Amino acid sequence: MQTYELLVEGRTIRSNSTDNTLVKSSVGVDRVHVMFDSSEWLSFPVTVTFAQKGVTPITTPLTLSAIANSSEWSAEGTVVVPYEVITMVGPIRVTFQGTDSDGRHIITAAGFPLEVEEAGDIALGVIPGDAPTVDQWHQAYSNAQVAINEVRGIIENLQSSLDSMIAQAEAQIENEVSSASSTIVDTYAVPATATSLGLVMVGDGLHVTDDGMLSTVLTNGITSAQASQILNLASLAYYCFDTSFDEDGVLEEGAMVKGTAIPVDGTTLKVNEDGKIEVAVAFGDSEVY
Repeated sequence: MQTYELLVEGRTIRSNSTDNTLVKSSVGVDRVHVMFDSSEWLSFPVTVTFAQKGVTPITTPLTLSAIANSSEWSAEGTVVVPYEVITMVGPIRVTFQGTDSDGRHIITAAGFPLEVEEAGDIALGVIPGDAPTVDQWHQAYSNAQVAINEVRGIIENLQSSLDSMIAQAEAQIENEVSSASSTIVDTYAVPATATSLGLVMVGDGLHVTDDGMLSTVLTNGITSAQASQILNLASLAYYCFDTSFDEDGVLEEGAMVKGTAIPVDGTTLKVNEDGKIEVAVAFGDSEVY
């Protein structure tokens, strides 16, 4: 399919192709790509009319799209040249126009940017008898359906792209988290010392709850119950005996029972300062021990 480029500058039309000739009796193989220098055309439902002397003008809808990142051109569109205007040799008149819902009408000046030349091999070009004639309404419906299909394809492609981007982002986040975790483990996986932070491992005699609470199970190799018994024995010795210890904390000889620890009445029996029990013997009005 050959494409001829036309330029609409202001309200005038000119060709931007080196070859502007179409061949008589061609059907559906020639199309026109048009570029507009003003964005005002985007505000109208634009149609293009092809006309040739002696032939009924053919009008067909032209769907425009905005041109981004261009300081010279604002809109563009492409349309197939109707076969009806290629039935005779001679120039083709092309007109772009549009009318909006407020009744505003925009239209280009008369222009003959294309021309039909005789076909080869036969003296006169003949249009095929079964060449379809599509009216403007059916063309518009067809174009709208194609546009819907294109939009649906864009949406599906966009959804696919979004799913792919989300999957990539999740994978990247997992990699970052894994990398950060590895860094933390590498940093603190060394055992802790008295002067440096590190990994503290739970050893014998210690217990950690699900909440991270650390507690002792054994004290110096003995259970908590055994430690409690030793504490009670120490208390018993403190309250019942007078004791002394050397500089190494070892019990010295000479421990004596405290008088308060022996249930005596203190009258007939008592404990002296040496921890000895004495009996009181009465002689008249006095007592002798």
